[in-house]
Amino acid sequence: MFVAGVDGCRAGWIAFKVELPSLITSVEVIDLSAWLRKRAPELARIGIDIPIGLLHRPRQCDIEARERLGWPRGASVFAAPCRAALTAQTHAEASAVNREKTLRGLSQQAFHIGSKIKQVDDAITPECQQWAFEVHPEICFWALNGEHPMAHNKKKEAGRNDRLNLLHGEFPDIQRHFLNRPPGVGKDDLLDSAAAAWTALRLSKGEARRVCEPERDEKGLEVNMHY
Repeated sequence: MFVAGVDGCRAGWIAFKVELPSLITSVEVIDLSAWLRKRAPELARIGIDIPIGLLHRPRQCDIEARERLGWPRGASVFAAPCRAALTAQTHAEASAVNREKTLRGLSQQAFHIGSKIKQVDDAITPECQQWAFEVHPEICFWALNGEHPMAHNKKKEAGRNDRLNLLHGEFPDIQRHFLNRPPGVGKDDLLDSAAAAWTALRLSKGEARRVCEPERDEKGLEVNMHY
């Protein structure tokens, strides 16, 4: 059995896998849609860094995650789009659709990962959510860091080193994966997937927590973040 943390990257989706009970780790570029549509029998839990469950109003988990992280880390939790905005071809069109449905425009960040949000939204079902969960890496790092937000941006060397040091305590082999990433996988992608895997491991042990009380979207998907 294994758990995994998954993050989007230029190569597609990077999975940080943790074998159970040995905790041996490995890294693999995967087809996440295929994983969600046909769960591997040996997959125990998977944490995914992408909004899951889309509403026509602000998601409470986004609001509360920003509050926990404060400024400036809270800026990394941007408002998820509504489902209708995912098929728009331009940012202007997506923002207009989102404003019509939710009375709010759409950030460039949300628009640029719209295709990945749609991949997951098309494949995931409420049944999947017995083993597949949304995470946000900065909330995972907040929890790893004693419920304190990280001091430095993950795009900076100091921020990457801080996160790598935290994860090294959980996954001693992470330095090797960090230095030998697959093509199309950035340093921050690897770190985020490992943080998601840490949460997936907590989920498998029954130790994970939720940011807030769950909401449900029109497809019956739970709308929440785990850490």
